[in-house]
Amino acid sequence: MKVLGITCGRKMGNSEILVKEALMGAEEKGAEVELIRLNDLNIKNCTGCNACVVSLLEKSSSGECVIKDDDFKFIEEKIMECDGLILSSPIYEKGPTGLLKILADRMGPSHDVAFRFISKRNRDEKGITKGNSVDERSFKTRVASLIAVGGSEWDTLALPLMHLSVLSTHMDVVDKILINWTGLPGSVVFNEEAIAKARKSGAHVAKCLLEQTDRIISDNKEIPEYIGEIGLCPLCHSKLIEVRNDDKNYPVVCAVCGVKGTLNVVDNKVKFEISEEDKVHSHIRLSGKFEHGDELNNVALKPNPKVNELPKRLKKYRKYLVYSKPER
Repeated sequence: MKVLGITCGRKMGNSEILVKEALMGAEEKGAEVELIRLNDLNIKNCTGCNACVVSLLEKSSSGECVIKDDDFKFIEEKIMECDGLILSSPIYEKGPTGLLKILADRMGPSHDVAFRFISKRNRDEKGITKGNSVDERSFKTRVASLIAVGGSEWDTLALPLMHLSVLSTHMDVVDKILINWTGLPGSVVFNEEAIAKARKSGAHVAKCLLEQTDRIISDNKEIPEYIGEIGLCPLCHSKLIEVRNDDKNYPVVCAVCGVKGTLNVVDNKVKFEISEEDKVHSHIRLSGKFEHGDELNNVALKPNPKVNELPKRLKKYRKYLVYSKPER
């Protein structure tokens, strides 16, 4: 079993120290470990061209990104090859580093498990044997641990955004660790509780991998044990909930996994309640991901009946203003 560590901070910073400690824990359980520092890589922004989605859903192809002149292929291969992931980031402005968001954007639609299942199914049904097919490693189960480190309690979006970065690849998040009041480089080594949590987290990732019997993604597989702090959402353990008062049936929705439900106060504690029927719509369920694929096919990617008018309607915007750029 291979456990990959990705650190999004500075060399020998607090996030790197914790991910190394976690990898030590995984290695003790027999895992083969590897470490990548995201800041060492050149990863370009997603351009939003939708070529990867069209490749998967319409052309039954591999969904490869059209951007080739950066290091994305390198880290993509490492993620596809790993069985477990330890992801660690410092907290900047209540969230993880911007480079992680760039990676998440590039890993998003192109690696959405449902989209890749659809592409594989369409190839099989049409008997397509030529051309690039979907990487079969996309369909193996993986587990992940998330570690966020910040200098204060300005941390609201850190773990939710880190969770979103592994959502498309359908990793089971088995631990979430949030460490506050650790702003100075390397100072986390004095936090013995944080060091112990990281070591335990890495060991737990390896333990979950050893216990897996079904290594193929499905909604029927056994969910690995979650050992992190229990969140408000009973499915993904996020504490981030969006209130939608215009929906009488589902006034709240989990900001991470998208499951809808209601909020109630029980014994002076807020409780997010969802029905068994609504769990299938969660974005951490394969069924919920397939629903998203159908939404794109039937709505977002469906050509407008007036598509022939598009060049004419865009004309006034093409001629409006000239981009301001620095002098070279």
